[in-house]
Amino acid sequence: MADQKISAMPPANTPLTGAELVPLVQGGVNVKSTVALFGQYAINTFLNYGAFQDIDGPQTAAANTVTQLRINTTDFTQGVTKAGNRVSITNAGVYSIIISLQLNNTAANYDDFTIWPVINGTAPAGSASVIAVPVKKGSIDGHTILCVQYTFQFAAAGYFEFYWYNLNGDASVVTFPASVVTPIHPAAAGVILSVIQVG
Repeated sequence: MADQKISAMPPANTPLTGAELVPLVQGGVNVKSTVALFGQYAINTFLNYGAFQDIDGPQTAAANTVTQLRINTTDFTQGVTKAGNRVSITNAGVYSIIISLQLNNTAANYDDFTIWPVINGTAPAGSASVIAVPVKKGSIDGHTILCVQYTFQFAAAGYFEFYWYNLNGDASVVTFPASVVTPIHPAAAGVILSVIQVG
């Protein structure tokens, strides 16, 4: 095909198939790529995410004892990985982190529960959240859900973890099992963690 100005080219048929060729300069050399590879680059660079849970037994601790939050299940990920209880970010960017905790109190007194993130080894200023977990009434433990959303900027290979403590040693993070009798419902995970790249 003869050299041709872009303005003189006919419009492409839509929708695009992804196989269309696009000229590029890579390392000072003229090369070609496809629209599909552009899309994959955008996904890998700007559309990273992770979904995690903890569905094991209760997470308990003695009063005023800082404890790392356990996260034991990976649901699905793209550019966000988990090793132990540490979540790592492959690509630099701004990420929204949403964490939900199912909390339980076995005592007849309220128990303050505090949680905070640690980013690359440092706890950001103002990032802790505190909730008073309700008291036990009769044979029913006190329950509540703590849900917090954070937005943090990460460099490539950044990471974060969560830590918590309770004031009296009575509040814990628990998973409630799925019901086996009517009304049927799924289990209530002790921890639900979502990581979504937003910029």
